[in-house]
Amino acid sequence: MELSEQIKSSLIEFWSESQKVRVLRWWIGDERMQVYLRKSLKNYNHKLQQCLDIATIEVYPEYQFQGLCKQFLQYCLEHSPYPVRVENCYNPSLQIHLNNQSWIQMDFDYYAPDSLRN
Repeated sequence: MELSEQIKSSLIEFWSESQKVRVLRWWIGDERMQVYLRKSLKNYNHKLQQCLDIATIEVYPEYQFQGLCKQFLQYCLEHSPYPVRVENCYNPSLQIHLNNQSWIQMDFDYYAPDSLRN
């Protein structure tokens, strides 16, 4: 199952709008999933860094375990102008996937491998 054009275009719109402000919060979604996103500023190594925070990913039950969440994360990694962070990940299946993909775990947050740049 592929990520919908509606989700992709909503992400592109989010990234476009995020260039205009310091912090942005948005829900995006389609008939299969909804996602809560934030552009935020994180303090890392005593430096403020802009991030794409993925705060909530809800894949509706009939579409779960079909790869939508993984495709969403991959799309974000490939296209986001900001380092990507998954916030408060308590889903064991997603935790295993993120660990297998070399995401960096800090408490229950996961940072994409290239996110913690100096």
